[in-house]
Amino acid sequence: MKCPRCDVDFVVEDIEGVKVNFCPKCEGRFLHKGELKKITHPTRGDVEYSSLEDIDESRVSELCCPECVTEKMIDVNFATYSNIVMKYCKKCSGIWLDKGELAQINAEIDKLNKEESPWEYSFRIFLSKLPF
Repeated sequence: MKCPRCDVDFVVEDIEGVKVNFCPKCEGRFLHKGELKKITHPTRGDVEYSSLEDIDESRVSELCCPECVTEKMIDVNFATYSNIVMKYCKKCSGIWLDKGELAQINAEIDKLNKEESPWEYSFRIFLSKLPF
């Protein structure tokens, strides 16, 4: 597979025992379904599901999925309320992370784990889903 940003062949990177596709040029990562929750810091709930449960399909990305090749990916915010924008392929459920986004996601998870009690976390998720 090739990187959707720079058309360079991926190399395999081992993160927490999970083999992910990594671009040595732009340092982006392509994750197959289920891999995001395996490589992020532990947290309550499912980080993939909470980010992908209400996808706005009108937010079409400029990137095509490296797995499906011609399928345009969709911009989705990690955990819906954050400013971290991942790319998601609705056909194969793959996720593209640009350089530094995995570290940003882990920092957000760490912040949630430290600062919020379970009811505050649930309340924040509830508020993030309200149509403002």
